Amino acid sequence: MKKLIKKIFGGITITWPKLIIFAILMGAWTALMAMFVPDGNSFHDIAVTGEWWMLPALFIVLNSKKPLEAATKTIVFFLISQPLVYLIQVPFSDMGWGLFGYYKYWFMITLLTFPAAFVAWYIKEDKWYSGIILSAGTIYLTLVGVGYVYQFMENPPSHLISIIYCFGFSLILMFGLLKDKFSRIFMPIATVIAAVAYVLLIYTNPFEIRNNTFLEENNITLVGEPYVSFWSGDGEGEVRIEKYDDNGTKHYMFVISGDIGKNYRFAITDSETEQEYQFKYYYNKDKNTVVIEKE
Repeated sequence: MKKLIKKIFGGITITWPKLIIFAILMGAWTALMAMFVPDGNSFHDIAVTGEWWMLPALFIVLNSKKPLEAATKTIVFFLISQPLVYLIQVPFSDMGWGLFGYYKYWFMITLLTFPAAFVAWYIKEDKWYSGIILSAGTIYLTLVGVGYVYQFMENPPSHLISIIYCFGFSLILMFGLLKDKFSRIFMPIATVIAAVAYVLLIYTNPFEIRNNTFLEENNITLVGEPYVSFWSGDGEGEVRIEKYDDNGTKHYMFVISGDIGKNYRFAITDSETEQEYQFKYYYNKDKNTVVIEKE
């Protein structure tokens, strides 16, 4: 096992032609997963979040001979693969070229891969600082894995493969990649502390979200002076509707604040039509955001 890990992460020569082919294959595969695999499935995750991209990125970095080579090859890999994900989908999407609006996020990530890969190359030196650098990866994978576990508990077997991947890859990085004693002690401790702090942060801190599309997305047209009244709730919170002006057009901003992990029920009442709409919202541990559901 150790020989295999050493071979994969440091024993392979990645030429530029191989890198380009690898990037094309990854982009094409991700596009197919985005188009044909439903959200909530592990195979779809690669098209949404970044944990699955850590493996090819680290593979490229640790098989490079110099820090600059690692940084250059990594950013080129992402500059090819990520746009290709959207380019392949364009002919089959109702959004057309508008689909590239989602690429803005990945383009910023791509730019960050250059300095990140440059620093990550020093993992190869297997010194005390190598463990500190690599712990950023183990912490990220573990936190994402924790989120997937919660989602799995709510709707099994969603994200099961991603859970195995996140924790399994994190363990390999912690115990199978480096020999330095400090690193092998530091990485597990840092990862566990980060995971505990992450869970406590989620469940102890209040939040506030402001959504100016929620009402439109739920086909709710409000006039007059609408207001929000709670029906019930197991945590302290506030829900309100704020009116704002957009180039002379009146719109409503939906604002929610409350305790993470608590459930709330409330009604939106239109003062002119006296219609009531029932909603509840809860914290989605999978995507670290608040989900609002119409009942």
